[in-house]
Amino acid sequence: MEVDKKIKKKNIFTAIGLIVFILLLFIFTLYNVGVFERAI
Repeated sequence: MEVDKKIKKKNIFTAIGLIVFILLLFIFTLYNVGVFERAI
């Protein structure tokens, strides 16, 4: 039981980390393309 809980928590953190990383990449790409006309 304890191991399962630990793995589940780790999976949730990994998922959140991936989503944040993808969002940052997406925003950075938009900046580079010039959708937002403002320097980083």
